[in-house]
Amino acid sequence: MTKTILFGGLYHETHTFLSHETGMAEFEDGGINIGQAALDRNRGNGSPAAGFIDYAEKADWRILPTVQMAAQPAGKVTDEVVDFFLGHFLAGLDRHIGEIDGIYLVLHGAMVSQSSDDVEGLIMTTIRGRLHAAGRGNLPVAAVLDLHGNISQAMVDSATVLRAYRENPHTDAYESAVATAALLDRALDLPGIKPLHRSTKYVISPVGVGSANEPMKSVLAAARLIEASDPDILTINVMAGYAYSDIPDCGFSLSIVTKGATDTAEKHLDVLVGVLEANVAAGYPHEDDLATALGKADALPPGSGPILLIEPADNIGGGTPGDATGLLAPLLETGRSNILAALADREAVAQCFAAGVGQTVTLMIGGKTDAHHGEPIRLKGTIEHLSDGVFELENPKSHMASMGGTSIRMGRCAVLVNAQAKILLSERKTAPMDLGQYHSQGLRPEDATYVVVKAAVSHRSAYEPIQRAAFYVDSPGLCTSDLRRLPYSKLGDKVIRCHDCYPGRVAKP
Repeated sequence: MTKTILFGGLYHETHTFLSHETGMAEFEDGGINIGQAALDRNRGNGSPAAGFIDYAEKADWRILPTVQMAAQPAGKVTDEVVDFFLGHFLAGLDRHIGEIDGIYLVLHGAMVSQSSDDVEGLIMTTIRGRLHAAGRGNLPVAAVLDLHGNISQAMVDSATVLRAYRENPHTDAYESAVATAALLDRALDLPGIKPLHRSTKYVISPVGVGSANEPMKSVLAAARLIEASDPDILTINVMAGYAYSDIPDCGFSLSIVTKGATDTAEKHLDVLVGVLEANVAAGYPHEDDLATALGKADALPPGSGPILLIEPADNIGGGTPGDATGLLAPLLETGRSNILAALADREAVAQCFAAGVGQTVTLMIGGKTDAHHGEPIRLKGTIEHLSDGVFELENPKSHMASMGGTSIRMGRCAVLVNAQAKILLSERKTAPMDLGQYHSQGLRPEDATYVVVKAAVSHRSAYEPIQRAAFYVDSPGLCTSDLRRLPYSKLGDKVIRCHDCYPGRVAKP
């Protein structure tokens, strides 16, 4: 018999220390798809929504779309956005509540609004409450999540199935959405499936939670062994958490979806916490100052490929503005050349378009969003290229596809060139997750000597194959890896550490 599934999505990773709020304009920019558009605009685009759609159509499900919307990581989401989503989604739920067999949601897990520290928990509990009121309280509800989600007990209590990405960079977002749909399929015919949750005291910056590195590597491996050995365990989610949300549920957590005994699942969680604690020190990696990083680069043996100067403090995928100059400015001051960098600067792009290709201009670029990400750089250069900034991902499984599909809109772009550097200026901040960002603008990072990379981990699948070497550089910015610099107030007994202050390491003077 054909199953009927209600579908919706609300996706945002919220950096609560940023002053600029994320409102309807930012979601319109990222995409607000209502009704049938939620299917038509996501089908085949490699996103998590596309994964659900593909599974559902192969399973001959009847999909009832409500609303699907997303925005780039940034500051707190306005209440207007949450009300807009709930208004459309609940209208669909009320209209079809007597005919649906299940609910499927595409969420992030680390969304914070003006009024709620736990937007996903609010959504899930609201849905479950509406179902109970209609006498359908046992209806299965499934959600696919980013592994950077800060998971609350409210989310778990209101869900039937939670399934997170397993790779960071997120090369498996589509597959994770398919797996979530498959788990929902099982839950439609198998009562008694339930998720269990275990929070931990650890808050780890994004640099420390790549899936190929510790502690994630060992915890993920242990989770897969448990799944293979216990047939009652349907999935285990290793949630790295998102460190830049000042909320009580911030941090590393674990969850299990089981059809078996609760006490057995709890024992599995105990094991995984032990694996985490045995490896957690590696989650606080060291970052050099620029002078030290350049000294290490100068000492390298001859080789090909660019040297990556990674700037996690302006990690665009973590929410920061993408216009920080705290690394680029001193790098230019060294006099070094063949530098490639990208900055989000709508004003500078407009000035380039007004001047035209081939013109030489002197501009103040970057450092314009706030006081946390450096000062504008005075740069004289020639405008080499202008474009609409639209490109298709070269890697359709790029981390970037998890955020909205394979077609990327950077806004209008300008390439500014001088004897030292080639700077890609864009109207919209664009995370460095795919080489198509540069290639589409006539630039080749492969041929640069230095590439400034505004990321933490998400760049790796694109840039590691071409790099000569990579150095993480400490610079000003609100995605700093030294979490002690941020004014947390809601973490309670959570642990905030850095490489140099971790027990067993000697702090620098």
